[in-house]
Amino acid sequence: MNPFVTNTYRGPAYFIDRKSETEILIDAVKNDRNLTLFSHRRLGKTMLLHHTFSLLDQNRYTTLFIDLFATRNLVHFAQKMSEVLFESKILHQSKFSKILGSLGASVSFDPITGNPQINFNITERSSVLKSIPQIFKLLSESKKKLIVAFDEFQEVSHYEEDFAEASIRTIMQEFPEIVFLFSGSKKSMMREIFTDANRPFFQSTQMMELHEIEQDIYENEIFLILARFQKKYDPLVIRQILNDTYCHTGFTQMVLSRMFSESEGEIDFPLYEQVWYDILANHKSMAREQEFLLPGLQWKTLTAIAREGYVRAPQSRAFTEKYHLSAPSSMSRAVKALLDKGLIIDCGEKGLRVYNVFIEKNLKSFPYD
Repeated sequence: MNPFVTNTYRGPAYFIDRKSETEILIDAVKNDRNLTLFSHRRLGKTMLLHHTFSLLDQNRYTTLFIDLFATRNLVHFAQKMSEVLFESKILHQSKFSKILGSLGASVSFDPITGNPQINFNITERSSVLKSIPQIFKLLSESKKKLIVAFDEFQEVSHYEEDFAEASIRTIMQEFPEIVFLFSGSKKSMMREIFTDANRPFFQSTQMMELHEIEQDIYENEIFLILARFQKKYDPLVIRQILNDTYCHTGFTQMVLSRMFSESEGEIDFPLYEQVWYDILANHKSMAREQEFLLPGLQWKTLTAIAREGYVRAPQSRAFTEKYHLSAPSSMSRAVKALLDKGLIIDCGEKGLRVYNVFIEKNLKSFPYD
């Protein structure tokens, strides 16, 4: 089995570091504290939650993981939650089926995945919304401690109902025996939901931001994994991978996974050059299409940031003159637009950089006007 996982959680043996973050999550769970976990995309939030759940005593805790990414309203919220509950079988099926039946919900199964699909009668919207607290009431009666994790929780801020956040916050208050974990990949939006004094979730949870794994720790963990699989490697190659991917977990794991699967002998620089070339080639069209999708200034700003790696002051004279960009006011709007689109990310003291490291490397190779 390839030890460098890219899309699923396979257990503690394949999980890299995050020891302190795991301890914080477990401490929050054991002490009945709701917690908000946020970071940039593909830094390992979902894996961390599943890892934490795997370490909890299954005789004492029941865990639910609900991905809200594709939800657009509270009906979708109820539907997604019901599907997860139906599949988990943690609720007494007769009671749960009775609630679903009273709402006119129908249960079907995806012909490909076999996963349950619960369809609500949207015309009975008010009844569906009333079902949400009923479901949580059933959950609160469980003999085990219940932990509910909502992934991509920032989607709630875009729900059709203006009262969506308030509704979910009320449920959290009504069932203090349930521990809620809120995870999100849009940092500014998650901060706004939980730190804005005018919003329902203001200061209602412990906050934890996930950062990149420190390079020396990541490096040593990779060495241990490769040694466990008796794979020969050049340590400098591993260091180069971490440098090129900024230790951004999702991108780093993708390169490592390819290196591991394609290495017949030693993991060395010739192999890395070939794998890196292939990955960049696969992302080249994605990088090029940004020129046609973005307004002129945003495209020039994106490529300029890619060439710099990190940019602390995109509105400074030094940066704008070097790349023939616009006045500070126009640059401010361009940067904000790129941040909102997720094409660049704010890395704090390091500055701004292009989010997708493979697109960034391609942008560097394009001619700059």
